[in-house]
Amino acid sequence: MGQQARDQTAAFTAAVGAAATAAANAAIAAAAAAVPVAAPAAAQAEGPPGIVVRNRPIHQLVEQFLKLNPPQFTGIGDPEVATSWIKKLEKAFALLVCNETEKVLLATYQLDGVADTWWKTTRETIFPEGVVPEWNAFREAFNVKYFSETAKEVKMAEFQRLRQGSLTVDQYEAKFAELSQYAPELIANPVNRARRFREGFKPDLRSILVSLNLRTYNDLYERAQMIERDQNERATSFGSRFNSQRESICHGKRPMLGNRFQIPPNRRGGVSKPAPNQNGQCRFCGRRHGSAPCPRRPGACFECGQQGHMAINCPRKQGGQPQLLLPPPNRQIGGNAPQNTQQGGLFRPPAQGQTYAITNGQDRGKAPQIEHH
Repeated sequence: MGQQARDQTAAFTAAVGAAATAAANAAIAAAAAAVPVAAPAAAQAEGPPGIVVRNRPIHQLVEQFLKLNPPQFTGIGDPEVATSWIKKLEKAFALLVCNETEKVLLATYQLDGVADTWWKTTRETIFPEGVVPEWNAFREAFNVKYFSETAKEVKMAEFQRLRQGSLTVDQYEAKFAELSQYAPELIANPVNRARRFREGFKPDLRSILVSLNLRTYNDLYERAQMIERDQNERATSFGSRFNSQRESICHGKRPMLGNRFQIPPNRRGGVSKPAPNQNGQCRFCGRRHGSAPCPRRPGACFECGQQGHMAINCPRKQGGQPQLLLPPPNRQIGGNAPQNTQQGGLFRPPAQGQTYAITNGQDRGKAPQIEHH
């Protein structure tokens, strides 16, 4: 009996031990399941050296992309619009550090109209099932569709015809850089690029640049800017002086030439002619004397209006008749007329000549009578 009891006790102890071990293992397993497992490190996206961008949800990438306000493409318009659209997208892709697949995804999201229809019909051809989308493949197919070889030839011809014309130096340089990308073989050599750039300038500017013998593109551009700025400053200075002189003339002033005032043309020597108004009155003296000399004209006698003497020596004050001035000495009228002689400050004709005299009772408006001596 004693031995049997001992055997039963041993069996019970073993059963309890097995149960305890099983319970302990279950508790350990439950505790291990409750501990969170560390997630594996996220893969890094491609980017410029020194910049690390981890994978992000696609909705977050699209949100960041749309904040940059990227342009849409409809497939209508100048072929140059297509190349401009590609360039703007690539700037956004570089900023967001997009991989090849993300670039294609974001670019096709911005297609609209006929361009979106083109993508839907050609997507399976460009990227068959199982092929990972790549940006270079998409860009090549896009250029074949919207920037054909014919369009490239048109842009190349435009580059070859490019001249500065009415453009500023900065505007000409920007247009040259824009069109030169369509003719890379023409500017591959730096010397050829500089020569083509120089030959497109205006003739006056090009002549100065040729004399300077500049060989590099940047040197030509910088010197052309300096020359243009100097020419503009000179033109502005000349325009200011011209406007100042014109304003002086409008206000009754005449510009100085050699520290001397200009003399009006109607006062440069000679005797001014009578200037009658519409009613026949002379504007100098206010009288009606027709074509007869005006007494107020320069060099005339203030007493009788005749030439050749002053009022203090006027014959009218001495009781005689005023004499009209005949042609000057050494000048003959008709045939061999004798020369006049001067006496008492008056030019008197020869004894047998004819003179014109105005009598005191004669009207001023009538022609003078002819008296024979």
